[in-house]
Amino acid sequence: MINMAKHKNYTTSVSLSNVARNKLIALANMEEITQKELLNKLIDKEIDQLNSKDKGIYAYILKAIEIKDEFRNKKER
Repeated sequence: MINMAKHKNYTTSVSLSNVARNKLIALANMEEITQKELLNKLIDKEIDQLNSKDKGIYAYILKAIEIKDEFRNKKER
């Protein structure tokens, strides 16, 4: 699999509707975690629920995104 330790951890913004934002805040408060931690937890849960074929597709897409980011970072240097 992909060695994430070699890659920088970027922060990005996500646009949410007010309703989705409020739900995120409420769930994060209930679980006593940050909104960022909750989003990561929800994403991991969704990935775990993928079937093996979709997990393979997901891995290829993720690798392509990482290669693109790495290329962009080298280009910026």
